[in-house]
Parts: sequence; C-alpha cells; structure tokens
Amino acid sequence: MVIIGQRRRRMKLAIAVVLLALTGVLGGLYGRQIGSFVTHVRGSPTSTRPLVAFPADDQPVLRMAVAGDVGDGGSRAERTGTAIAEAAGREPYDALLLLGDNVYPDGDLELLDDRVFRPFAPVLSLGTPLLAILGNHDVKRGEGVAMMERLGMPGRWWAETLGDVVVIGLDSTRPDDPDQREWLVSTLETSEARWNIVALHHPPYSSGYQGSSLDARAAFAAIFERFDVQLVLSGHEHDYERSKPINGVTYVVSGGATDTRRTGREPFTAVAVSWHHFVEVNVLDDRVVVRAVNQDGRVFDQFTLR
Repeated sequence: MVIIGQRRRRMKLAIAVVLLALTGVLGGLYGRQIGSFVTHVRGSPTSTRPLVAFPADDQPVLRMAVAGDVGDGGSRAERTGTAIAEAAGREPYDALLLLGDNVYPDGDLELLDDRVFRPFAPVLSLGTPLLAILGNHDVKRGEGVAMMERLGMPGRWWAETLGDVVVIGLDSTRPDDPDQREWLVSTLETSEARWNIVALHHPPYSSGYQGSSLDARAAFAAIFERFDVQLVLSGHEHDYERSKPINGVTYVVSGGATDTRRTGREPFTAVAVSWHHFVEVNVLDDRVVVRAVNQDGRVFDQFTLR
C-alpha cells in the first residue's frame, strides 16, 4: 500500500509538472486556466469546527451574512443560501450583504431572480434585508443603476446604519469618480458609529488569481486608514482571504459563494483558502467576531476585532 501511495503521488507530481510546462507553451487565457487548475491544491483548510451559537450572556447585537460573486446561480448558490439560512438559526440575520458580480456574465437584469432572489430565498424569506454592491460583470450592459434599484439599493454607492455600525457600499468599477470619494469622506467624517465596515467588489489587497486591485487601493485605502475603518469586505476573487491588519484595517475577500479559483500568499496574507463559503459578521458590545463558514456549516477561519 505504501508503494502504491508513492506511485500515485509521483504520478500527480508528473502531471502537475507537465501542466505547468504547458502554461508556458500555451500562454494567455489557456495557460492561466491550466495554472489555476494546478495550483488549486490550495483548496480546503486543514481543520474546521462546527458553527456554534454565542453564549446566552454574550449575544451579538448585530449579525450580518456576507456572500460574494453569486452570479452563477444554480445548485452551488442554493447550497450557500441554504447554509446561511441554517446558520441564522431561530433569529434571522440583520442583513445579507452581496459583494458584487451578482449576475454573470454581463449583468442581465432578467436573470436577477435566478441568480439572487431564488437561491437566497431561504434567507430573505426570514425577513433579512438585502444589501448589495456592483461588480465588474454587473455593469457590462451599462445598467448598474437599474440593478441597484432592483436589489433595493439607493444608488451605486450607499451607507446603511445598523445599530452601532455603519456599513458602506462602494462602486469599485468607478474608483476614480471624485463624487464617490467626496461622498465617502463626508460619510466617514460624520459617522458616529463605533464600527465602520466598507464593502467594495475589487479587493485593495489580494493574494488570489487576479491579485490586488491597485486602482481600488489608490482610490480608497488612505481614506479607510484616515477614518478608522476597521473591516473592508471584497469579492472578485473566487476564494477566501484575510489580510493581516494593514495600518489598522483588516481586508477580507469573500468571492466563493458559487465558484472557486486558486489562491495564493503575499506578505500581507494571514489566511487564504479556495473553498465555497460565506462570511458571518457578528457585532458584540466590545468586539466584532468574523467567521468564515463553508457550505456544510463548519467554521474554517475566525478572528476578532476590538
């Protein structure tokens, strides 16, 4: 059995070497796809634990579920929607936040029911409000404003006060829009909330397949740091990533609601996993507890902001 196992490992290694060589020969899109396949070995984490409720004397005052890149729809989106509904338990989440690329491939509004409202009906039917931002695929038809309206949002960027938390949604497909940046500064300047959480589709810091969005970083990161934004949530990459705190800001990438793609590591990376999942944000009196949860309801990353 040991010999057979060694042979299998050698065969897998030989296949990987051949495929990696082909990435150089073929180049371009096919090369990237082959490279993604080979490096997808960074898949599931080494350990998980059950998602358990907080103790009765230490309950969150706000609970938010977060899912990114849901736009493929289908059974995988339904599994994520069901997992979120089951994790909610008896009390529904205070919000479901979608991190953009709500409808692949080009933001067809006629597909919103199929890609958003039907897969996440188990969550929304509990009375959970829907929050959403735009991704690059959502604006390809030039109907970004119409999509926001259909999703119940007031515009391409918005702010929602939930108790002692301000959740801000940005449009990272327009990082250079001066009106958006001016609005963001004004919103954060006047915020009296203890916690400022920002959502934008393109991640300012990412170790994934597409890497950091330098446009988003240049446009927004200094503003986040100036006004004490504690948590930034992004999609775009089809994986889960958590950064080390960067000038006081923790960046989380959550784009694995329906599809996955290889991930990687950079000096700022704390955790990187390529797995179907959603993220749970729990705001307590003195801290925020963030948990990454797979479709089987098991936690594979957890961290606390104080």
